[in-house]
Amino acid sequence: MLAGCSALGENPDAAPFHDGDWRSYGNGPANTNRVASGVPEADDYDILTAGGWPYTPPVVHDGVVYFAADRQVVAVTPDGNEQWERRLDSEVSGAPALDPGRRRLYVPTRVVRTTDAPDPAPASVTVLSLADGEVIDTVRVGDRRTYGVTIAEGDVYARSATACVRFGSDGTERWRQPLDPLVYDEYNLGDFTATQVPPAVTADGVYVPDRNSLVKLDPESGEERWRVPVDTARAASVVDGEGVVQTGHQETVAVDHSGAVRWRRDLHSRAGAATAANGDIYVAAGDLHELDPRTGETTWQAHLPSEGTAAPVVTDEHVLVVTGDVRVFRRTTGGLLAPDREHWRMSSVHAVEYSSPVIAAGRTFVVGPAGLIALKPTETD
Repeated sequence: MLAGCSALGENPDAAPFHDGDWRSYGNGPANTNRVASGVPEADDYDILTAGGWPYTPPVVHDGVVYFAADRQVVAVTPDGNEQWERRLDSEVSGAPALDPGRRRLYVPTRVVRTTDAPDPAPASVTVLSLADGEVIDTVRVGDRRTYGVTIAEGDVYARSATACVRFGSDGTERWRQPLDPLVYDEYNLGDFTATQVPPAVTADGVYVPDRNSLVKLDPESGEERWRVPVDTARAASVVDGEGVVQTGHQETVAVDHSGAVRWRRDLHSRAGAATAANGDIYVAAGDLHELDPRTGETTWQAHLPSEGTAAPVVTDEHVLVVTGDVRVFRRTTGGLLAPDREHWRMSSVHAVEYSSPVIAAGRTFVVGPAGLIALKPTETD
């Protein structure tokens, strides 16, 4: 079922879908989940390939979608033409990232504990060829599970349950900084949903959540530069125009690059990672909130029926959210005969709240119990 039809005052020249790549969680090493495009209305969908837990968003390059779930990785085109499939020895544990220059796909993986499994169980990054899915290498990055991976300037940054690690394209480790698992027994929060927690990387620092903290690491040495308390930090750090935003189960905190706190907000709900675009910050926490980057105050909010760990995706004019279904909201509604905040909704697709949506290759991709799903834009005359 679709809702939220176009209204007077809508921009008739709204941007089309982004037709390029989406190479990692957050669409870049800053984890901003921002794309310069629109979100044309969808009226149907295709299931491209099956998949199960964990739910992780795909990555896209040169018209091919790479999807990792359970113990397999699949390369498929947006129209459902499978390019290759690869079974893995380990279980997928986080969102992948790709390096188009070296034609490699980096998949967070973990060894599932059995009676004869090593103790502690290894957390790794499995490296595959983009061309045919051949496994090239496996790099151990800690214990338990790998939460996410980021590619920046040809190097790989991974956050596992026990460390943040930087290694080169040949697998050579450059540094390793021990960290604690994102587990909060006092709130009955394990880290099995920590599948989208790659480091945020800039030339100045590497930002990662640690237990009840946001941590900045030196990008060259891995040494800790500063640590800011954040109650139940458990989502990916996000770099915005003023510094870094860290969400947690109990609060959202914004800091500048020196570690000084800009503001703190308790949104009274579990929050997925933030999204940053053009000076605005968006957090899906029970409701979808647009936050002022200077004060943290909510400038507008829209109700969501459920919550999880998926981050919104922000385009030039809209905010795309998965919340059991798919919903798109207008960033602005000003002017005479202003339209409703909700632009459109697609209730016929089951899109889980634990995998962020992706806009690439002219389509929107979401993940659900059925697997990888591509929304089909409504045809216009």
